[in-house]
Amino acid sequence: MNKTSRLLVLVLLLAAFAVLVAACEVDEDEAADPEDPEEEPDDPEEEPEDPDDQVRIGAMFPQTGDLAFEATEALEGVETAVEMYNEDGGLDGTPVDFVDADAPDPEAGTSAVRQLVEEDEVDVIVGTYASAIASAAVPAAQRLDTPYLETTAFAASITEGPENVLRTTISSSDLGAYSVEFIETGLADELGESPEDMNVAMVYTDDEFGTSIADAALEAMEDSPAELVVEESYDAGTISDFSSTLLQIDEEDTDVVIHVSQISDGILFWRQAQELDIDIPAAVGAGGGYGQTDFAEPLGDAADGIFNIVPPTPGSIDTEALTDDAQELLARYEDTLEEQGYDQGVYTDWGFMGTWVFLNEILPNAESTSIDDLMEAAQQVDVAPEDSITGFGFEFAGPDHETPGQNLRAEPVVQQWQDVDLQVVFPEEFAVADYLNVPLPDWEERDEIEEPDEDDE
Repeated sequence: MNKTSRLLVLVLLLAAFAVLVAACEVDEDEAADPEDPEEEPDDPEEEPEDPDDQVRIGAMFPQTGDLAFEATEALEGVETAVEMYNEDGGLDGTPVDFVDADAPDPEAGTSAVRQLVEEDEVDVIVGTYASAIASAAVPAAQRLDTPYLETTAFAASITEGPENVLRTTISSSDLGAYSVEFIETGLADELGESPEDMNVAMVYTDDEFGTSIADAALEAMEDSPAELVVEESYDAGTISDFSSTLLQIDEEDTDVVIHVSQISDGILFWRQAQELDIDIPAAVGAGGGYGQTDFAEPLGDAADGIFNIVPPTPGSIDTEALTDDAQELLARYEDTLEEQGYDQGVYTDWGFMGTWVFLNEILPNAESTSIDDLMEAAQQVDVAPEDSITGFGFEFAGPDHETPGQNLRAEPVVQQWQDVDLQVVFPEEFAVADYLNVPLPDWEERDEIEEPDEDDE
């Protein structure tokens, strides 16, 4: 090959190399083109959240069946607490995830626990509204090493054995003990009696709810200066005659009756007292039927002056007694409910506040969502009654307590029926009304009690 030929080959090679270099530069430019959505590089500040870092809460309430109405209120309270917590940034900037399951009865409750833990992979279960469902669900959750937050069910047994439960509301045993305390203090003063001169009758249903309240009241009576003169239990589903019990109450010169009832048996008790013309100076219901409008409406003005022991809510107490922060939280909560189209009720309030304390006072201070870590964090909770929208505070019993996980500051208030409406009359700082009809008027001064509706039978 002569010199001219070699020079021509060199020129061609250089030209080919230049074309190759230019093509590579074009490919690199296209790869880095920010307008190409297929090739846009990831922004390290917008990486997706690691699902392992997100806490998932499973709410379990009856959403179908006979218990659904008020249980749905409780569920809406829990949901509202989670929504507001996430609006505030969630847990270290990560929103808490929320799922729910239907649990209309105890059997469905244990199934719902398995669904929430094994399929939905929740870290914590919140429930439950009904004591019978909670009593089945709590141990089922413990078998699956899952913490359980009970916001609305009262049965004492819920915190008398399991090691995985935190109950933010009252225990039914507190209702019984507080009934006796009220008799010795507020009621004795209003009747103008000394506690040691008072005769007390205890009448109650023989189901779990009734007996747990009665057992606590009877235990408190052992140390009380007042005297227990009548004790009678009965089956609320079959009782048709209170005559013998009422005659005992009359013969023993009873000053006050503590009555744990459902609606229809409560009405029956008072209708027969009127028929037998047996005057009872004072009566204290402990939740159940005595807290329902369907109990008071048939009694008319005969209900005026009857007491009921119940956990407080912002709808029943004087909220001016709350701190400014608690009043601000209450206003925000009520606004959020309205935005969601939810009605505010007692179970909404209890479900909300219990979940709110868990999210803000327990979860951020726990090393993990294990039972042990959450229970340990709960020991540090110290919320005064005036700092809570419900009017009761939060302090949880430790593992050595007879009821571990129970909120020791979930104290009740005393309401009184006045014009078919319940008004808080005790303690004084939360009272919204003065006492009425203490002692109760004679029957000749009151209206005839109506027959109960068929639906209440």
